This record gives sequence, structure tokens and C-alpha cells, in this order.
Amino acid sequence: MAIESLPKPPPLGFPVPNLPHAVSVQLPTWQDMIDFAHGKSRIRTVQQGGYPRTFLHKPVEHVHQFCLEKFGNKNETCFVFPDARYALACQKYLCCPPDGGDGLDVHDVRLISLDFDVDARRHVPADSAIANIARVTMHAVFIPADEFIKGLVFWRLTGCGIFSRQAEDMVKRLDTVSLSRGNELPDLPDQAPIPINEEINDLIRQRIADLLDRAPIEGPRPVNVSANDVYLYPSGMSAIYNLTQALLAWPGTRTVVFGFPYELTLKTQQDFAKDCTFFGFGTPNELEQFELLLSDLAARGDMIQSVWCECASNPLLRTVNLDRIRQLADRYGFVVVVDDTIGSFANVDVLGVADVVVTSLTKSFSGFADVMAGSVVVNPASRHHQHLHTAVGSIYRNCLYSADAIKLEANSRGFLPRAAIMNRNASHLVSVMHPLCSDDSPLRHIYYPSCCWSSENYRSRMRPRTADFVPGYGGLFTLEFRDVAAASAFFDSLDVCKGPSLGAHVTLAQPYVQTVFAKEKAWAAGYGLSEAIVRISVGIEASAALEKVFLKAMDAAEATQILP
Repeated sequence: MAIESLPKPPPLGFPVPNLPHAVSVQLPTWQDMIDFAHGKSRIRTVQQGGYPRTFLHKPVEHVHQFCLEKFGNKNETCFVFPDARYALACQKYLCCPPDGGDGLDVHDVRLISLDFDVDARRHVPADSAIANIARVTMHAVFIPADEFIKGLVFWRLTGCGIFSRQAEDMVKRLDTVSLSRGNELPDLPDQAPIPINEEINDLIRQRIADLLDRAPIEGPRPVNVSANDVYLYPSGMSAIYNLTQALLAWPGTRTVVFGFPYELTLKTQQDFAKDCTFFGFGTPNELEQFELLLSDLAARGDMIQSVWCECASNPLLRTVNLDRIRQLADRYGFVVVVDDTIGSFANVDVLGVADVVVTSLTKSFSGFADVMAGSVVVNPASRHHQHLHTAVGSIYRNCLYSADAIKLEANSRGFLPRAAIMNRNASHLVSVMHPLCSDDSPLRHIYYPSCCWSSENYRSRMRPRTADFVPGYGGLFTLEFRDVAAASAFFDSLDVCKGPSLGAHVTLAQPYVQTVFAKEKAWAAGYGLSEAIVRISVGIEASAALEKVFLKAMDAAEATQILP
């Protein structure tokens, strides 16, 4: 797709779009976002536009409420899942919390299976022989109403619930719902939750495989990624959660998260892996500590199971020494998992260092903040390739709803042209803002892969330039201000959309620590995350327009300067 044919983004500061599936949120002020993070605000636009993995959109609430009214009681709440294993995992999580705290009594959790009709034809090719109506099964978990937040934690962390488009189709057929099983869900593969559109899924898988093999760093590969190496999931966190589950049977007694990652990646390892060791700075010094740990474990006949890294990290945009981690993996036998969501398939090639690549397709691969998905790719060149395929494939169920897959496939056709614009826009804004950083300025630091201590680590993973694409440093950067007063003044004056997503066609700003670590600010500060940071995901708007609004917001931050 030519750049000229890309849809134009809305003007800067546009109102909240009417997108029922949107994963972006526009809130007017810094304080609004803080209030929301603390549960003090139920702003309508958040309910319409929040992450479907984090907030229950109206269609999902409708399905849950129907199940409560038909099969529950007024003292309960419920969550609906497309797979029996997710319902059982939710029950286990609530009854036996991974932190060892008090869980629900197993008798307080009810599990049921529900059969209902769906309109199958609109999810498959026109010439398909599939009948108009298909009978499918969903699985509901009922818990005490006052434990809703605990259930929502599992929903948010695993990304394995039902989302907007699926719920919308369910709402149309609620009159067909009947109870198929109660309180005895099998821990076995069930029938497909929907008629899977294999044609669309194959297109997405092959597109991902082609992107991973496009412009490899080391030159042509002896073996290329195939569509069969790609597993699709309904969200990025679902991909991470399912890969974590698949690795439980892998040798080794613990997993390692190396470098400061997206907060839920760490939380998933802490809650669902065998054990988790965290090296939160990812520095050369910590790499030496990690090597000592490996040597000590080997001397005791023990080993690390897997190491999880990001290229680059969210939100500080650092990249650990992946080549050194690869060398250690070859020596000690652990699996290397790299999340390339921030760098993206377009800019970085991590197959030379990763056994498995995980990606949130919700972000720049989709590019429009209106659908969620994730992928796990098993590296065909990994010495663990066949064993990893067996581990991942043995528990795999394609729960990416067909309507979401159709949207994702259409969005991702323009991935490379969008990525090129995001690269240029972010690089331009960083070049404009970086000279403004000083001890006398309200802006103290900019985090971006090109200008941090780990820049060489990122550059070692950058793809070579081709005729159709110039690799860059991605569309995400983070601004650190002198204090919260300056950061909030900048944020409130910044005339772009406000929200937690990234990789959208519109620019998004988020007071990261204030929202993500609202109750863990001191812990985050210990790893260098100031509460006065603003994370920016750059869209495809005109760079001159973006420069203007960023400089205007800097004027507001300057006005907070306390004179001697």
C-alpha cells in the first residue's frame, strides 16, 4: 500500500471516536487519569473506548448480565470465556492466589457451560459450505459479587475473555442460549468457540512470517518462518499467558525477566511461571549477575527455564544485550523469548537471538486501535524448534474471533507504510524536544532507543535498509519532567489524544507511572521510573502539526518553573 493511500488521521485534539472496540482512551486531564487509575472515576468515554482486556465494554457487560439473570443470582457476578481451560484457570487463580493470600472457597465459584447459536456465514468466505447457523459453547465463571475486582484481575492479566465483537454477536443470539454443563467443566479441548475463518487466519500468519523474514540482519536464512510457526491469540497478553503455560513443562525451575518490561509481562511470570527472578535494569552489571546465577545453578544441577526480554522496553525504550543472552542460552540451554512489539516487525530482527517471538498485534501491526490480537512465533532455526512446537501446539486453541481476524487482516495491509511515518514522526519530535532537556528546564530526559545507554544493543537488531523501507527506532518515546507539576501542565496542554495504547494512527499520551503503577510508585521509582514521565505513542499526523502542539505544551510546562 502506498503511503499516499493511507487513511488520513483525524485532526489533533479530535473528540473521542465512536469506536466500540477501540483500545484508546481520551481523558481531558492528568488528574482525570489518576482518578480513573484509582477507581474514583467512571467516565463514559472510558467505558466506550478502554482496552477490552481491561474494561468490560457494553456488549460484554450485556452478556455477563444476561448470564447472571438466567443462571446466577443477585449476589453473584460472572465472567464468560471462550475456552473451558480459561474458566478452570480463573477458578484456580481465585481459589489459590499465586501470592499465597486468602482465596475464595472453591464452593464460592461456580462453572457452567453455555450453548448458543451464532451467524456463521458472516465469518467465513462467501463460497464456504458452512451452514448459516452454528452451535457453539462458552464457559462462565460465577463468583460472589463483592469479589468482582479479583475476577477482573485475571481477565486483565490473561487477556483470555470474550471481547466486543464476539459479545455483540452473542447479544444477537441470547434467546438461543441453553445450559449444557454445570460445575463440571472438562479440562479438555472443546469445540471451536466460533466458525474459524481459516482463509483470513492463514493470510495473517503468512503476513507475519513474511515480515519476520523481510530484510534479515544476517542475510538470507537457511530456513524461513512458515505460517505454521505462527500462533494467533485474541490479545498480546493472551499470547504471553499461553506461552507461559506452555513452558511450564519445560526443564528448569525458574524463569527470568531481564530488563524492565511491560508491567503485565512481569506480573504474568510472577503469577503463572514456576518461579520468577527479575533483573529490572538490564544493565551490563546485571548481565554479569545473571551469568553468576546461571553458573551457580549449573553447579547444583539446576537451570533456568526461560528468559524474557523486550526490544525495545516499555516505557524506557531500552534494549538489553540480546546477543550476550543468546550466547548464554546456547551454553546453559534455556529458551529466549523476545517481545518485539515496540521495535516491531518493521524495524527489528530478533530471530537471530530469540527462540520464540511474542508480539502484541493490537499495536502498530493493526495500527488503528480498533482490534486486539497477539502472536507467538516459534523460530524455525531454534535448536528447540520441534519441542517448542509440541509444547505450544499441545495447548493451543485459536480463540481469535473471526470478526476480529477480518479487521486485523485489513488493518495490517498498510503496516509498513504506517511504520515508516511513525518512525519519522517520532524521530523528528525527539530531535525537537531533546535540545530542550537540561537541569534548568522542566524537561529533564527523553527515553528513546536512539539516545539511551543501550542504543547500540537496539541498533545491532535493526534491519538493513531496503528500497521500500528505512528502519528506525519506532513510534514510542517517553518524556521525564522535573516534577509532577511540570509533567501535568505539559500533559493537560498537549492537544493530542490521551490513553494507554500505542501504535495507533493517532498520537496518544499517557502519564505512565500515574496510571500503570498508581499504587506502586515507590517500587517503580526504584527502577528509574519517575512519576513525572509522560509516554508518547506517535501517530501518522503531519510532523509539523505535531511539533507545534508539543512546543506549545512545553510552554505550559515552562510556566510552572519556580523562580529563585
